[in-house]
Amino acid sequence: MIDKTKILLQVSQQLETWLDYRKPRFDQIKKVEDMYFGKTLPALKGRFNIPVPILEGYVETLESKIDDQISIQFKKSRESTLKIAKKLNAAWEHDSSPDNGAYNEADLDAKKLAIFSGFGFLELIPTSKPSYKQELRAIDYWDVIAEPYGGRDLEKHLFKGRMNVPYTKQQLLDGVKDGRFISEEVKNLINNVSESEMNDVQDEFQGKLNRYIAMGLNPEQYNYIGDGVYNLVSMVSRFDGDDYYVLFSYDKQKLIQYEKLSKIFTTGLSPWTAWHTRRNPVSFLSRTDTDSIYPVAEAMRTLINQNFDNINKRNWDMVLYNAKKIMNPRQLAWRPNGLIEVKLQGNESMDNAYRKMETPDTSSITVNLVQYLNSFLGEKTGVTPGAMGNAEEDKVGIYYGNVQQAADRYGMLNKFYRQAHVEIAKRWKGNLYDHMPSRGYMVKMLGLRGYQDEELTREEVKENLGIEIVSANVEAQQDTITQKKQENAIDRILKTPELKAQVGQKWLLRNVLKIGEFSEEEIRDAMSGEEGGDNELISEAARAVELIREGEEPKLNRGANTAFIRWIINYAMDESDNLDDATFNRIYKYAVDHLSIAQQNAQLLTITQPTNEQIAQQQGSTTGPIGQLDSSVPQPAIPRGPGTNQGVA
Repeated sequence: MIDKTKILLQVSQQLETWLDYRKPRFDQIKKVEDMYFGKTLPALKGRFNIPVPILEGYVETLESKIDDQISIQFKKSRESTLKIAKKLNAAWEHDSSPDNGAYNEADLDAKKLAIFSGFGFLELIPTSKPSYKQELRAIDYWDVIAEPYGGRDLEKHLFKGRMNVPYTKQQLLDGVKDGRFISEEVKNLINNVSESEMNDVQDEFQGKLNRYIAMGLNPEQYNYIGDGVYNLVSMVSRFDGDDYYVLFSYDKQKLIQYEKLSKIFTTGLSPWTAWHTRRNPVSFLSRTDTDSIYPVAEAMRTLINQNFDNINKRNWDMVLYNAKKIMNPRQLAWRPNGLIEVKLQGNESMDNAYRKMETPDTSSITVNLVQYLNSFLGEKTGVTPGAMGNAEEDKVGIYYGNVQQAADRYGMLNKFYRQAHVEIAKRWKGNLYDHMPSRGYMVKMLGLRGYQDEELTREEVKENLGIEIVSANVEAQQDTITQKKQENAIDRILKTPELKAQVGQKWLLRNVLKIGEFSEEEIRDAMSGEEGGDNELISEAARAVELIREGEEPKLNRGANTAFIRWIINYAMDESDNLDDATFNRIYKYAVDHLSIAQQNAQLLTITQPTNEQIAQQQGSTTGPIGQLDSSVPQPAIPRGPGTNQGVA
């Protein structure tokens, strides 16, 4: 058993090492933040020192170009795991959706923070109380802890973590009750922190408060939230060859929790993952594009302010005056209808009474320099007037070129970014195994009967599957190219009888509909050959089946058609293993009872629809009578169960 004092001492020293190491780099980040938020020093009297949104424009433009959503797809490792991969994909879609984990929002936050710091830092936290959930959070770079020389691969760091982890008093007590937190340490922490100290952020952790101050806000003065919050530190640190998860109070030196990482997360992986905008194999910290933008933006801001100073000087030029002729020099200051007292001797003129000290006009020099620097930034960063939406060039040609140029500049970013999302997927899958509901995890999947519930089991989650990361924007571009090629191929097949005869008609129909961007459900309905198309009627069929399974007797549906009957029979077949004989027979009988109704409805259509002969003449097709019931609908069979020898084929 590792000594608690030793653990607390080690993580505290590691934290202090990181804070000292990061200081020069974070001082520069603070300057960039100040410029972004428009924070400037007070100007000298008569001078200008206004903020100019040069860096802000760069950041917002870059953010808009890298806001594509990343999709994670689990891939089968062998043929028998295809359905398991589909179930996991459905589970991921559910957990990451906006009304659950909101993973895309966390991803966008991490990207925004990475523009300033050079790295994105994400945390995936699972919970099973009161219900299962996995939440992805972007961690502010001011709160990040990492091994200084651990390199870009966070998982190889001997220590990592985050500061300013908020815990309420009740959450701490709940942790003690669950056996996760050390009772004595929690009690000492609560007793040693006064109400006035709650919600305070200690000096070492106050970096991000600068953003509020830059906007004229005081978060420390207005920090009342109703329930006191203890700001703790969570870290993963290596002791005697094993990684431990540690939760502690740095300022009060209280160890709240320590446990082997593998006991909390069976994958043995920390809850954090990071990605970088630039490769640095040695240091976790590295430069980012805003570091290069900052000095040029500062030069442009200085030039613009100096130009305002120049205009101000020209408006209020200094004056040389003849003290013998102008009695009161204060009268030279401009004022409405002002009079100036002058004393002249004999025939003396006003020619030499005063002279303005004219300031040269430097506006043209300033404009040329600012334009040059703006073009220089566009060339070096890819963020040009076109990318910002202000280009005067032809929008079709130059805009695409500008966007492509910006994308090329940040191609390196995606390599690390994609790998980070693979790491997130690994953690999510492990957390799902650890925390999924004991009663089963139901996912929505598209099947023969439309979207239906399928159970994902813990054993299925354990399967070793491939992970593929797809960028929505890149995928859309590739899909456009692929679709164009497919359109040309299908068009050639349709126009060449020899080729058309060599392919299956269902395959051809599916691909024609797919190119037409019909949904999978719409394609399934079209290929079923049903009268179909009435989703409400199918929904009524599904509701009737639900009522039968609940022991009720639904009324016959007077709008039933062959699609209605087939849906119910398909359901009975698909769920045969999960239905007892009595329920199976009731569902089957309910479908068969609609045969006459469906036939009558089909016959009624002949009143308002053209005959088959007319359709055949117009379309060159030959079909059976419209009023005839679809022969593909299974005819009544002997119900299964005790005393019978035949079931449904």
